[in-house]
Amino acid sequence: MPTTRRRLVRAATTIAAAVGVLLTVGLAVSPAAAASAPIDPATAKESILVVARDNSTPPAKPLPGIPVQVKNDSFDVTVATGADGRVEVGLPGPGTYQVILDVSKVPAGLKLPSALKPERSVEVDEGNKQVLANYLFISATAAQTHETTTPSPGATATPSKGGGSSASADFGRRIWPALATGLIFGLLLALASIGVSLIYGTTGLNNFAHGELVTFGGLMAYTFTSLAHLPGWLGIIIATVLGGAFGYVQDLGLWRPLRRKRVALIPLMIVSIGLSLAVRYVYQIIYGPGTLLLPQDSSAALSIGPVRLTSANLAAAVIAIVVLLGVAWLLTNTRIGKATRAVSDNRALAAASGIDVESVIRIVWTAGGALAGLAGALLAYYQTVQWDSGAQILLAIFAAVTLGGLGTAYGALVGSLVIGLFINVSAIWLPANLKFVAALIAMIVILLVRPQGILGKKDRIG
Repeated sequence: MPTTRRRLVRAATTIAAAVGVLLTVGLAVSPAAAASAPIDPATAKESILVVARDNSTPPAKPLPGIPVQVKNDSFDVTVATGADGRVEVGLPGPGTYQVILDVSKVPAGLKLPSALKPERSVEVDEGNKQVLANYLFISATAAQTHETTTPSPGATATPSKGGGSSASADFGRRIWPALATGLIFGLLLALASIGVSLIYGTTGLNNFAHGELVTFGGLMAYTFTSLAHLPGWLGIIIATVLGGAFGYVQDLGLWRPLRRKRVALIPLMIVSIGLSLAVRYVYQIIYGPGTLLLPQDSSAALSIGPVRLTSANLAAAVIAIVVLLGVAWLLTNTRIGKATRAVSDNRALAAASGIDVESVIRIVWTAGGALAGLAGALLAYYQTVQWDSGAQILLAIFAAVTLGGLGTAYGALVGSLVIGLFINVSAIWLPANLKFVAALIAMIVILLVRPQGILGKKDRIG
């Protein structure tokens, strides 16, 4: 009996030791064992879209094959970016997730800006289909040059031979892409600005809700291409037509009744601000607060030296040039164009000459909405779109219209090109969140020299 008892005690001790060892090993390997199976983002209610891009020579190029880990307490998945530099990770539900990019796999010579970290916390709300985690890498050359040429305390800096030519080459490598993208952005800005200028010229109203017309075009392009899976060119046409319809409905349901009641311009501008806020947050409710991406080919369609343009860049530029030339021809050679210019120059005299001013204003609102919708759709392909995209560039639109000359369509075009160039070129020296500063300073300087704007007419006072 004592022998049997000793055997039982020995067996129980052995079992307890084995269980302890298993528990210890299990706890030690629990992080690796916690890896979860990937969830198909097409069936998941929520997902995180991770985008890794090389912006050392704009426009940005995709970074494929970069491992990305998405995890929280109960979920852990590691995937790699695809050929387009993107990967969408389906999530088991809403919550706070850690997104970690393996920067060791990023090509040499690139680094994240100081404002971006490889690991970030992403909050995913219920029903938010897609949340964007964007990683935009820049060239590490400038930072390394600054570090090696800035002497430490007590040290003496010795300039290296050929440093001037290297700095000059680096500047040229950055300035030419900035000029190219600045011109394209200026052309797209002109499409949106012409509507603002014509509306101001015919009605005297500074429409602060015009940015929401631009956003509307981008959201419609996203709806019909990314959600309805229609061809991109068809989505752009639909966005343009619906933008014109939105402008027509605005004038018919709101602005025309207010004009008939002879509401003053200051109250009208306040109404436009309220309309802007209301429509903007309707967009947020419908499409969510995240950034929306449209399908596009990120491969280079044209490469000239450091300038690398995708097919979306080229298409946006060509479409904008063709449409702007068409608008110029219509304003110069057609009856409605001449009537629009007459109403813009002198509304009372145009009415006395037999021109139906209300019909002209209605056409201007429709055309302005269509141009804004087209601008929004092209900007969505050129960059991205979200619920406040138009509001983000509204200041640039007003700066372009003011710089070119209030009420003149050609002035809006010239002002937009100037503003677009200054915004993109200044980004070489200024942080991204200050890119509008140089453009606004340029506008102020030009207006000090020519108060009426580049193509504006002097007003006689007194």
